Amino acid sequence: MSDEEKREKVFNSVGKAIREIAPYSGLGLQLAVTVVIFWFIGKIIDEHYGTSPLWMIVGAMLGIVVGMYNFIKSVLELGKKKEKPKE
Repeated sequence: MSDEEKREKVFNSVGKAIREIAPYSGLGLQLAVTVVIFWFIGKIIDEHYGTSPLWMIVGAMLGIVVGMYNFIKSVLELGKKKEKPKE
């Protein structure tokens, strides 16, 4: 096997790995952003009504629940796509 063939084989394997990882790469960021958005909404409500930190905590907890729901749903959907035989 020549150097060129070895190099091409390595590039193909790296490309395959990246294609398999790519759909999962943004899930953690999506979860974190969801929690921060709900926390921020709770902070705005707290500042308006003077109830700090009640709604910040409620918002963060709601953000965790919604974020985890989306995270699990996305992982399950990606798993189903991966199991499908290629046509």
